[in-house]
Amino acid sequence: MKGLSLIMLPLLLVACNMQEKKLVGKWQATSLVEDGMPIPVPPSEVGFEFSPKGFYNFRSTLNYKEAGTFYVSGSLLYTLDTLNKASTEKSVQIIDLTKDSLFIRMNDEGKERIVKLGKLQ
Repeated sequence: MKGLSLIMLPLLLVACNMQEKKLVGKWQATSLVEDGMPIPVPPSEVGFEFSPKGFYNFRSTLNYKEAGTFYVSGSLLYTLDTLNKASTEKSVQIIDLTKDSLFIRMNDEGKERIVKLGKLQ
């Protein structure tokens, strides 16, 4: 059993690294859904940019911005905002990630939110 876990760890690290590489670039929201209902805000106001060096920028409605570091572990995307001083590490679930689409699931005050994004670059 120990030998199997020694083999699986490098495979998991490679898979997470591949996910991070797919994330690199600019992403624009195409759909925002909360508890199964569309959120009445323009998706064009929501977007991410991920750098190959592990940094991200996030923008949202009402001129909200975050920036900091990110990493992927399994199906979770972790971010640590360094713009807002009282920030803690957050995680969202990557539902699907391809070369041109990203679907993430998050929990916002007990409500499930699904954000679908398309890659700009």
